[in-house]
Amino acid sequence: MSLFKLEPGYFNSVKWGSYSIAISFIRQIVIVSVFIATVGKHDYAFWLVLSAIVLMIRAINLGQLHYTSNLVNLNYHIKQDISKELLSGQGANILFMLAQILLSIVIAYPPVLSFFSNFDITYITSIHAQYSFVLLVFSRVILQYISLYLLRLFEPIGKIQVSIKYQVIGETLDFLVIVAAIYFTKSIFYTSLALFFFSILFSGYIYYYVKKNVPFAIPFLKGVNFRDSLLVIRQSATLTFSFIVEKIYEVGLNLVIVRAFATSALPQFDTNRKMSNAFYRVSNVLVTPILPSIQKEFTLKNENYILDKMTVFWRFSNAMLLLCVTAGMPFFLDIYTKWTSNKIDFNLNLICYLFMAIAYQNYSMIFIEFFKKTNLSKQMLVTNVVKVSATILSILVFGYYNNVGGMGIALLLGEVIALAYALIIIIAIFKSRHAVTVFLTNLLPVVLLSLTLLVYTFSLNYLLFLICNSFVLLYILWPLRGKIFNR
Repeated sequence: MSLFKLEPGYFNSVKWGSYSIAISFIRQIVIVSVFIATVGKHDYAFWLVLSAIVLMIRAINLGQLHYTSNLVNLNYHIKQDISKELLSGQGANILFMLAQILLSIVIAYPPVLSFFSNFDITYITSIHAQYSFVLLVFSRVILQYISLYLLRLFEPIGKIQVSIKYQVIGETLDFLVIVAAIYFTKSIFYTSLALFFFSILFSGYIYYYVKKNVPFAIPFLKGVNFRDSLLVIRQSATLTFSFIVEKIYEVGLNLVIVRAFATSALPQFDTNRKMSNAFYRVSNVLVTPILPSIQKEFTLKNENYILDKMTVFWRFSNAMLLLCVTAGMPFFLDIYTKWTSNKIDFNLNLICYLFMAIAYQNYSMIFIEFFKKTNLSKQMLVTNVVKVSATILSILVFGYYNNVGGMGIALLLGEVIALAYALIIIIAIFKSRHAVTVFLTNLLPVVLLSLTLLVYTFSLNYLLFLICNSFVLLYILWPLRGKIFNR
């Protein structure tokens, strides 16, 4: 099998995924600038905290959405009738969304919201943050259902490019609504209200579009058996908890930073992390289109195919990450200064350690996605618990000493420790000596990049950094390695 033999529609999916990267990059630049210019650094910090809490509530349903989508996708290839999976999944979706909205109403009570956000009650009530919070939760929960369940129904019929296309359209419109609302209203409340109305309109359109274009019936309420749905919720409990833990790492760390450091440290951490995460999005675009085929071949027990696709991902993503970090290093300070209007400090050590963490996260991402798509929930749960626990503990230690660069080291430690555990699990699943060779061979460039970044933080010698990374890139692309990657 050729390494570069990819499924029809792969590059179309990557094209739309590339648009998603561009939108994400522009989104981070514009939203930070517009928020700081219109409502100020303090209100922007509150928006970050509010968004983190909203996303944590949204995470409650992430595992269940993936579990029910996986049931549909996996059973579509081996069963003729998937109506039971569709009905039970829809009922579980409805129950979870109702629970999330009810939870948001409880947390929106000003004293409770003050406790979670670390902002005082007077400030919260003065800007109507309690109402903003409920509106944000509703809009994010609905859009998540559209993106992670309804649009994923195109995957089993081989149209993942359609799924990605409309996800990108939704992200773009969401971004435009936020920017327009905050710019013209200068109010977090009215921005949340605008997102609420947008989510209703967009979700209605997507529901009818999917219903019209897939070869199976999409239920709404008719025929739903909530007893079966409760059984699905119970079966997805481990995966649900796994996603909650994962979301703590992605967005909940903002809440930990506020507690461990001062509130003023949050914009610095968040903007630096967004800058490094922009490169992670590139890898996500490359891996997403190959996941449905990996999911299918796992069902058919085709181990060699899965290893080949993992190799495709690592070769492309490692090279791209290395090129972006190396070429961008001389310009990061100027980009960051202009991006934040010179109102948030740039910390070179922090950004370099975050890049190291991203390199390891990028490598382990396909393992985590493999766990998600094949409902290996226990493996995913333990991996995420290990990562989050190590990261939070490290943040608290560095926060005690007020070491800003330590925020990046904390993420790096969490990624490395979790990857070590994930490797043990994935090697046990594949078992073959060839699999171990593939995994370790592709890990070496990540280790080398982290070492060159570490040396750069001490030497600030860009020429040395450039030369070393050129050799690492040569190692990744060296033609003789085709003996490993083409079988």
